[in-house]
Amino acid sequence: MAQINSFLQKSFQSFSSSIIVPLDKIGYHLVQCAKANTYIETIGEHSDTIHLWVKDSYEEDFKQSFNLQVKKALKHMPINFAQLAFDITKEPFYGKTRSLYIFNTVGEKYDGEFHFLNVCLIVRNKQIPLMALPLLVGEGAAKKTIDLLEYCQTLFTGIRLAVFDRGFYIAELIDYLESKHIKYLIYVPEKKGSIQGYVNQTEGLGRFRHKLNYTKEKSTWKPKTTIVVCKGIDDFAWIFATNINLRTRVEYIWWYKKRWQIETNFRVEDEGRIKSKSTNHLIRYFYFLVSLLLHLLWIVNKNIRYYAPYKKYLDIIEHELLCDYLEIRGG
Repeated sequence: MAQINSFLQKSFQSFSSSIIVPLDKIGYHLVQCAKANTYIETIGEHSDTIHLWVKDSYEEDFKQSFNLQVKKALKHMPINFAQLAFDITKEPFYGKTRSLYIFNTVGEKYDGEFHFLNVCLIVRNKQIPLMALPLLVGEGAAKKTIDLLEYCQTLFTGIRLAVFDRGFYIAELIDYLESKHIKYLIYVPEKKGSIQGYVNQTEGLGRFRHKLNYTKEKSTWKPKTTIVVCKGIDDFAWIFATNINLRTRVEYIWWYKKRWQIETNFRVEDEGRIKSKSTNHLIRYFYFLVSLLLHLLWIVNKNIRYYAPYKKYLDIIEHELLCDYLEIRGG
């Protein structure tokens, strides 16, 4: 598969000129592990070598390499104005080791987590992964979410709507979205203080101008948003921070639920996840991007060639990569 080899070549470009990197062999091994949905250290004999190569590479190379594949994929699905969904994927980590990239957990069977901030393009029944970034403990999601928004603005003419799950109700992020005139819908989980007051005042649909504040570079900023409260649809109140004005409660909830399609993404990707026992964040990030890449290529294949279930598609590209490695033509 030329796309996988291209991704690997660019990912390892920092040292590939000094050694011969067997791209077909690495690609075959990675897809084999993804199909088995198991730990790369368990299924194969090359994990130590791959880990050494990843450690000698740079995060920026991985991002640029994935970006190149995204741009190629989008040429087959010309979209000018994007609807985006943002979420955080958590990968379990077993062990007592801690680093700036390993989050503590409470009430889980595992000891820690790696967190990856994801953005997907939502279009019709497709959920197309565009990029993921690793999160640091204590860093907060605002800055890297803004980085992803700016990245997406290089891919499309504009952003039609950005939809966010709980955890993204952040004053700095809202300030950025407002300043760039990006339409957004953010789920607000808090029901205390003035938010609780808005809920108490609402019978069906309520809209309230709300002021937030945050401190940055020794200055205090006070962005404003609209809090929308939707009651009477479910047993609980739906609360959103937004700058879109819809007529009914159902419309707000419908638009928000469209971001749940990203959860389908993760369920599919979980069928082809490359697991690792490594505590190195760069290694975990590399494997996470490879999983996203396989999903991206599957979507492109569905769009321009033929449909195959995800597991079957992994079988097909594993066979192609093996044939390339063994120099079997027409296999």
